[in-house]
Amino acid sequence: MKNFLIADSENLHIIGLRHILKKLVKALNLKVVNSREELFKYLDKYEVECLIVDPNNIFLFYDDDLKVIKTKFPKCKIIILSYFKNKQTINSFLKDNINGFISKDCEEQTIYNALYKIQQGERYLCPKTLNTLIDVFSLPAPESDEKLTLREFEILKQIAKGNNGKKIASQLFISIHTFRTHRKNIMKKTGRHTTPELILYALENKIK
Repeated sequence: MKNFLIADSENLHIIGLRHILKKLVKALNLKVVNSREELFKYLDKYEVECLIVDPNNIFLFYDDDLKVIKTKFPKCKIIILSYFKNKQTINSFLKDNINGFISKDCEEQTIYNALYKIQQGERYLCPKTLNTLIDVFSLPAPESDEKLTLREFEILKQIAKGNNGKKIASQLFISIHTFRTHRKNIMKKTGRHTTPELILYALENKIK
């Protein structure tokens, strides 16, 4: 990825991020916008490979704008770089298929890790945000009292880390078909129906 767009209005964070990206990305093409209007105009006109955005610092940015961007520009990777403020922000990451979520008080290495994971086709949630989520989220009890097997428990841990099915299957030396069967059983036992719900379930129950 070489074409980056930063959408933020905090100058100090923009300066720091610009400095980091120049070190990590060769032949960097970087643009900065600080309003919703500028953001959509730039996306319409230019090809953006990676959008790094703080939804809380963009003027007139709506809750569903990330979903709109993801739908309209499917090739654009989206990283939320923000302080964890509310469930809505992280819900956007989980439900709108956002590629990454990084806390603004993270280390430089975290940004490198996120870019590497995302370029490999994975999603990334930084450790600080994960730790905060464990304390904040509250989910209803599962509809079933069935206990997970050791293998199902291990797969749930990998799902909670944001790993995709192919990677989990490879790490556990099982076929992708076997992984899907285990995931289906986990959903049945926990009363969850989607991967984001499984992640939230794992966080609530401190499975990591």
